[in-house]
Amino acid sequence: MKLSLEDAYILLEKEFVPEHIIKHSEKVALVSLFLGCFLKEAGENIDLQYLVVGALLHDIKKYESILTGIDHALLGYQILKKMGYEKIANIIKAHIRLDQNPSKTPITEEELVHYADKRVMHEKIVTLKERFEDLKNRYGKNKEILSRLQLLEDMNYSIERKIFSKLPFSSDIIIKLEKIKEIKDVLFRCIKNCTSCWWQFI
Repeated sequence: MKLSLEDAYILLEKEFVPEHIIKHSEKVALVSLFLGCFLKEAGENIDLQYLVVGALLHDIKKYESILTGIDHALLGYQILKKMGYEKIANIIKAHIRLDQNPSKTPITEEELVHYADKRVMHEKIVTLKERFEDLKNRYGKNKEILSRLQLLEDMNYSIERKIFSKLPFSSDIIIKLEKIKEIKDVLFRCIKNCTSCWWQFI
């Protein structure tokens, strides 16, 4: 059983997800779909619907987490799993806790959403360097936290190398997606037309 894009937007509304979190999630979905389309064309086994819906819902419990301190990735995982959407639940959990070793597995939807989330700072597409500088400035209150952030940054550079080793362009191309304004429309259109859809934007 799969959730459609329409269902994902209905669920975001039902869970009272604030507009700024939806906009962040749409950008993450945009980056995920862009990469997923070209990786699929390159022969990778990517399920675009799971990918985009997982990206849209990855922060479904972020606002609740801000208010309560509860881990939003685990809470989102538990809710989607309880609804019967285990694969979506796994993508939500993996955007914070990516269990696999990026260098030793095929590219997965979990990795793509995890990486795409690290390329979106609030509502803006940025480089990994910019994203992790911001994370370190905001959360790096001691050496232990800084060390964990450094490990996460190193892992994301590893994922980035893995993704772009399969593609005919560099990671810099993702910044060009920032000029897209009607993201919801593009998600619905490009999930159907996939790679042929993107050339007007890049």
